[in-house]
Amino acid sequence: MFGKMFKAQCALSLAFLASLSSFSFADNINVNGTNRNMLVYAPKNIEKNRPLIIQMHGYNQDAAYQKNAAKWESVADTGRFVVVFPDGQNKAWDTGGDKDLNFIKAIINEMNNKYGIDKKRVYVSGFSMGGMMSYVVANKMSDQIAAIAPVSGGGAPSSCKRAMPIIHTHGTTDDVVNYNNTVNTLKQWVPFNKCSSNSTVTKPYPASKPGSAASLEVWSGCSDDVEIRLLTIAGKGHWYSMDEAVSVNTSVEIWNFVKQYSLDGPINKPADTTKTETPKDTSRTTPTDTSKTVTPKDTSKTATPADSGKTIVPNDTSKAGLVTTLRFNSRETLFSVYNLAGKLLGIIEIIENDVPNMSKTMKNAGFGKGVYILRSKKRSFMVPVDR
Repeated sequence: MFGKMFKAQCALSLAFLASLSSFSFADNINVNGTNRNMLVYAPKNIEKNRPLIIQMHGYNQDAAYQKNAAKWESVADTGRFVVVFPDGQNKAWDTGGDKDLNFIKAIINEMNNKYGIDKKRVYVSGFSMGGMMSYVVANKMSDQIAAIAPVSGGGAPSSCKRAMPIIHTHGTTDDVVNYNNTVNTLKQWVPFNKCSSNSTVTKPYPASKPGSAASLEVWSGCSDDVEIRLLTIAGKGHWYSMDEAVSVNTSVEIWNFVKQYSLDGPINKPADTTKTETPKDTSRTTPTDTSKTVTPKDTSKTATPADSGKTIVPNDTSKAGLVTTLRFNSRETLFSVYNLAGKLLGIIEIIENDVPNMSKTMKNAGFGKGVYILRSKKRSFMVPVDR
């Protein structure tokens, strides 16, 4: 009898403790017949109509790794929003197809069913290949994503149907995703969003921290009163920055930026009286925007060219050692090769299915150290080359 009472009291105590804490749990959903996994964090007793942030990991990483690296919990508790860390299949993201776009749509619906999130305030962020996937989502799901916040991964505008608020974060010594190339791609969003070509730079950032390694460049005057922000961290390599002592907490900067935006437009943002009125672009539908204040992040994507049957030579003249011709065989084994900024470098024949052998083939073909996207009509891979 005493044993039963003790067990019952323990169960009640555990239930009570659980009720005091926030919810952090693994979840899975079925997407087009495939079980997809994710980690979910929700503050205790979260109200309805709160925002959602989807945070994607880098290549060869997973949801648990990203959750540990980005440490969103305390930010979410303060801001009262839900964070989801999805798992990419084979530790990668499908940047060339619909598989992961459908996954993200399913996550939004699932979080709405569970927490009654505000579907007008859904934000997408990611590191490295996850950052690149953020740009893909911006282009393909601009009617469902209020703002993006890529870190160390890029992408150009292509099919985005509205001015997209962007905060991109990148380290200057990133040896995997080149800083200069990615920033040049990010700048393609400036005319796309109809922003002023003149940016403002705060260095160091924040200005109240004289020794900060971070600087902030902002393009404003954009359509629908959005902004593009580039948060640069001097001396930072290819990892997620949480170095508040010497620069910034990336997750805090992301939240402070994205929370300003809704699909309906900026939220509680004062009007920009310095802005020159530009005619409406009738070729694009652009909803009005609403939210609060925040900071910047990442880019990536290009269409695969048709195989004309001719030999295609890599056209990135900045890459030393690239071969001038590549052998062709069946269409099944031919892949277009892109850098992470979305620039087409050439076409290569890949027969092996495992990443180490792909990497070796790339190296033998003359591709230098870095990470490349290999894309066919049916498949997309991210392949590192370490020379």
